[in-house]
Amino acid sequence: MKDFQPQGLANMAWAFAKLVCGNGTLLNSISEEVLRKIELCSPQNLVNMAWSFARMAELNVPLRDAISAAAIARIAQFQGQNISNTAWSCAMLQFFNEPLITALSKQALPTIGTFNPQDLGNTAWSFASLVVHNEPLMAAISAEAVRRLLDLQPQNITNIAWACAKLERADMPLFDALAAAAIWSMADFNPQNLANTAWAVATVCFHHAPLIEAISSASLPIISKFLPQELSNLAWAFAHFSYRDMPLLHAIASAALAKCDDLNSQDLSNIAWACATLGWRNEPLFDAISAGAIANIHESNSQDLANTAWSFSTLSFADRPLFQAISAASLRNLSAASPQDLTNTAWAFAVRSKRDAPLFDAISAEAIRRLKDFIPQNHTNLAWSLAVESFHDVPLLQAISAAAMPMMQEFNCQNVSNTVWALATMGRADVPFLDSMAAQALARLIEADAQDLSNTALGFFCPGSDIFTDDSCDIFCGHENDPGLAAVAIRRLSLKGGVGLGAPVVAEQRLELVPGREVLGCVPQRPFGGPRPHRG
Repeated sequence: MKDFQPQGLANMAWAFAKLVCGNGTLLNSISEEVLRKIELCSPQNLVNMAWSFARMAELNVPLRDAISAAAIARIAQFQGQNISNTAWSCAMLQFFNEPLITALSKQALPTIGTFNPQDLGNTAWSFASLVVHNEPLMAAISAEAVRRLLDLQPQNITNIAWACAKLERADMPLFDALAAAAIWSMADFNPQNLANTAWAVATVCFHHAPLIEAISSASLPIISKFLPQELSNLAWAFAHFSYRDMPLLHAIASAALAKCDDLNSQDLSNIAWACATLGWRNEPLFDAISAGAIANIHESNSQDLANTAWSFSTLSFADRPLFQAISAASLRNLSAASPQDLTNTAWAFAVRSKRDAPLFDAISAEAIRRLKDFIPQNHTNLAWSLAVESFHDVPLLQAISAAAMPMMQEFNCQNVSNTVWALATMGRADVPFLDSMAAQALARLIEADAQDLSNTALGFFCPGSDIFTDDSCDIFCGHENDPGLAAVAIRRLSLKGGVGLGAPVVAEQRLELVPGREVLGCVPQRPFGGPRPHRG
């Protein structure tokens, strides 16, 4: 080995990596010799060594650090492929060396014209995998990708789209160009390309109907070849767009059932969430998801648990063993739960109408600690859930009122109506809070639907509120299902004051939405948001 020159050593490592043939003894010998001759290595030798060890997932810290230092010293000699392969090697080993990454990004800008399509895709993917937000570099890659659009291969398209989505970079002109290139070459897309492209465009909310339809058509014939994560990402993406493609849904369900033993907690919750979001009940699939979720319950994180519970409740699947398992696991994971996880879990158990006091006690305690992080929908879902479960936690309700008041202008009609309904149901007459809700209800009145109007009407008849008179309460008591309830409520809201002379007119126009038998205080619509799949 001592007689080998740096190029010979790099070539040997490269050959073994191409064959995916790891030999620990040989690799250690190569590494030791390269370390002795590191000053003699050319940029290509350094890059080939880095690429080879990364491809074989061999983490040799002394060699890694030596290559990094040598690469920084020779960075002015690096061209597109050198930069791309070095970045890729770092990403594969999840090795973030800030001086090296900075040097690579700076050298990439003046040499972007030397990047081929694969270099562009791999560099974008690598920086995104390491979660490096470098706008000048991503802008340069995007511009060069558009310029070289006809040369992009499916993997290049997918990598660039995925990288932008991962970095939350919604470059719509770029996505327009990538969509055109993807449709043109869709016949060559493999399952990973299809799933990751769908995930990327959904993540940045780039709704391009021809692309979505092309992905669906290309996925159907090869759906059995999709890996579990690819199936869940594909399902999640189509649900995110509310695209109810029944042939594709049936195909995903069949493929998921065939691979059920290989689906992890994230895959199971994503597929369940997708079906629930699209309102599609498939009992055999949900039976399998339930069995898989229970089997993997100890591997589930708080988001997996919340989204699974939410999905089963949304589709009215009363699965007692599953909910018992979710409850026990949630109690262990609540400290790591996001506000949405907390409130979605509460919502799901409330919809089932099965009081789980230990779980709600724990959610209540955690929610009080985290209320500063809540958004309006979180406040609404939690208040609604407490009301449905008759869980009269006065300190929590007071905390919700106090935390929600400063963000009242962010409440939409449904938030207002369901929150007011919840307070009324629990007999809470928080006058300042209700006054604030009344003002917001009137300000957003033009957006209200019939259920919003009726729930708001019921809420504002809460005894103790100064919004309505006792006479109005008597009207409610005598005519619970009368559409006049909503009419009176709206008229009284319009006279609240400080809202302008046009408010009564707007209110009257909204009355046409109220049918003769509007249900008061129904289940609110599903919570905002949903799960995010593992990165592709």
